[in-house]
Amino acid sequence: MPPFPSVSAHLFAYEPLTFDHLRAVSEAGYARVELWAMIPNLPCADPGTVSRLEGWLKELSLEPASFHAPFYASLYQARAGRWLSLADMDPERRLEAINQTLASLVAMGGLGARIAILHPSAPGAAGATDHPDGFRQSIERLIPVAEHLDMTLAIENIPAPLGGADQIKTLIERIDHPRVRACIDAGHAFLTEGEGAGEAFGRLAPLAAATHLHDNDGESDGHLIPGAGGIPFAALWRALEEAAYEGPLTFELRRPEGAAYADILDELDRSAPLPGRPA
Repeated sequence: MPPFPSVSAHLFAYEPLTFDHLRAVSEAGYARVELWAMIPNLPCADPGTVSRLEGWLKELSLEPASFHAPFYASLYQARAGRWLSLADMDPERRLEAINQTLASLVAMGGLGARIAILHPSAPGAAGATDHPDGFRQSIERLIPVAEHLDMTLAIENIPAPLGGADQIKTLIERIDHPRVRACIDAGHAFLTEGEGAGEAFGRLAPLAAATHLHDNDGESDGHLIPGAGGIPFAALWRALEEAAYEGPLTFELRRPEGAAYADILDELDRSAPLPGRPA
């Protein structure tokens, strides 16, 4: 089966998810969505919210192929620099991250999502004191639940000390479990690997269960439409093809201030480089 396109609800992350958000995705021609299991977009611990979401997805014939597990408890806390980290070496803080992740696995698994995207640590400098041992201990707690839910845990490369391509590859190989795979984030790879992003794609592609597709200028994490920055997407397509990748091609975009969601998705359809389309 070839890779399939999907849109991440990261596009709507700063506001509560609504039927109109999902309708914009559906009307743009997408059959799959990656949910953003974080407040305010999707408080997955609220049964009423999850129940309404289930109805919306069915009405629009949208499949939640994947979801992003929480790396912040709320947007307010994220803006204050307080993160959830599965690699935190403080047991109480790590337990909070584990519990938030477990809640998201159960709620999103009930909606049919089968891929959970996990950060390996807190982002940027906030992850400087995080440790691979803490992450492995967390994953050991999560794997039995993932097995029960028939779910894959996909570790995303991020701009952080534990988040480079080599670090992600090492984490996955040391955990050595079929439920633990990689999420290749193209934008993050360009920020952390620079001109070596193409080689990074090649190292991660054989381990990949998911992707995040967005572009940037190599300096800031712009989450631009692919093709609007400097990322070598042709190298990513080659790496995925060589690895016989069959998972989602998920566009993880950020809305420019004042832009209409429908216009962003229309521009994505018209201009983004895709496998088989010239970059």
